Amino acid sequence: MSARQSGGAFEVILTHPGPATPAGPPPHVHREHDELFYIIKGSFTFVVGTREFEVEQGGTVFVPRGTRHGFKSQPDAQALLIIAPAGLEGFFAELGDGLSSGRSNEEMRVALAGKYDSTPTDL
Repeated sequence: MSARQSGGAFEVILTHPGPATPAGPPPHVHREHDELFYIIKGSFTFVVGTREFEVEQGGTVFVPRGTRHGFKSQPDAQALLIIAPAGLEGFFAELGDGLSSGRSNEEMRVALAGKYDSTPTDL
């Protein structure tokens, strides 16, 4: 479901990182968006705050706005990502377009750093 379909209240994105982005996103923070991950297939390893843990099929992870987080997945893993309020789908569209055009995951993460309320963090 897109931001347009929900009137900006939320968006739902199917995420399946696959071989193009095996490392997943590095730790980052969204100041204005909450995220809920529901694992459809496989497993994901999440970092939330300073804690790292694995979530398997059927599990959920809630990441409140302002919380450092990132994840890695198995190559065939899939998750539904629910974002509230809407506003991050442009990030995923630009990331996908860049990867499809041959740019590296790292190159795209640097190019998108700070856009769409997604700020990389260290820690």
